[in-house]
Amino acid sequence: MNNKEKKMLIIRLVIFCVLAYLPIYVMTPVLNKVCGEFIFSESASGKTLVVAYAVGVFGMFAPAVAHLLTRLFTKEGFKDTYLSLNFKGNVRYYFASVAVKLLEAAIIMFLVWGIFMKEISFNDAFPVGDWQLKTGTFLLQLAVSIILFMPAFGEEWGWRGYMMPKLMELMPKSLAVITGGVIWGLWHAPLTVSGHNFGTEYKFYPWLGILLMCVFCILLNAFLTLLTQRTKSIYPASFCHMVNNNLSANTLLSIFASQTALETISDLSNIDMFYVNLPVIGITGITATVSFMLLLKKQKSDLINYIKRDL
Repeated sequence: MNNKEKKMLIIRLVIFCVLAYLPIYVMTPVLNKVCGEFIFSESASGKTLVVAYAVGVFGMFAPAVAHLLTRLFTKEGFKDTYLSLNFKGNVRYYFASVAVKLLEAAIIMFLVWGIFMKEISFNDAFPVGDWQLKTGTFLLQLAVSIILFMPAFGEEWGWRGYMMPKLMELMPKSLAVITGGVIWGLWHAPLTVSGHNFGTEYKFYPWLGILLMCVFCILLNAFLTLLTQRTKSIYPASFCHMVNNNLSANTLLSIFASQTALETISDLSNIDMFYVNLPVIGITGITATVSFMLLLKKQKSDLINYIKRDL
């Protein structure tokens, strides 16, 4: 890549990020002001909840719109858009996109029980009664996840379908995954400040929440980037994002845990609730580590070569 090409690549990345960030960073504070409260606060109700759902759904399309507009504004064309299914030969990645996140959620659910509900036996925390109803509820929730596919696609076509390939042209894959994860995490900052994911009552609000969101996004970015790069398609990552948002460990707990177990979790203080996210980091981190290794496979000393060449 010559200097002119590198400069244009950076310009396109900057334009994309500005266009992706602008709607969320402008819209969220304005809506907080209009509603008179944080739109994602636990006390939100009525019209505020409707606004929160609208922001959550339509805001996820901002990266896809930014992708499209950046290509049009910079006359880039539409080569390598990752819009092909490429299903043949990649069935395992489509399967993994759903199965890995479900397995993670199940493991996290049991870790939360083991760490935060020590006084409750396993049978009391997860009673076997009504298993047909619980299984049916889980399958229904899995089916409902399809509704979230398009918003998930909205993010993925932007982050993994445009940003990550550009970053991986500029720097080694390891640095690209970290950089892309931070960009993605900071994109969520106005939502985090407004109570999304972590609430607003925890210690060191909102900076700890923003930091934790960046960590989550770096870890998840590794797996989503692996899926996209191996298949050259954005759909496996979109399915993964869909399941991650709609079938998290919290959702599984609400389906399979007893009322006693749920009350124990709800009785935790805000700072303890923040620690509940540590098992999520640990399990997601294992997936991210494996993804990093697979992404970097067959690449020798890419980071060292990058430092010698460009720094």
